Amino acid sequence: MKPSDNEKSTVTKRDLATRVRLALKPDIKLHQAQVAEVISQTLDAIRDALVDGSTVELRNFGVFKIEVRKSRVGRNPKNPSVDISIPERKVVKFRSGKEMKNQLCTSPIATEDPTAQEQGAG
Repeated sequence: MKPSDNEKSTVTKRDLATRVRLALKPDIKLHQAQVAEVISQTLDAIRDALVDGSTVELRNFGVFKIEVRKSRVGRNPKNPSVDISIPERKVVKFRSGKEMKNQLCTSPIATEDPTAQEQGAG
């Protein structure tokens, strides 16, 4: 079930489990629930490593790491004349691997605006 070119698609954990189960070799017999459990445990292990301050490197896929955003002064969108203090916080950064970068460079770019392609076609 592929979305049209103008639709964005979200892959859920369940969708991912289905894709993995279908991609497994026929001699590896795992049920959908077993594949979903493996995916959940994998994601939990990645999360736990990041919480502990470790960098998670998945060769040819990418690197997850924790970075600290400095505290700064921001603006209140409802009242722009009021400054608010935004505290320092940790964020997860992802840097894609070489293989993924190459695939992203060769794949067509989906547009955010569904009317953009229609306007360019005329």
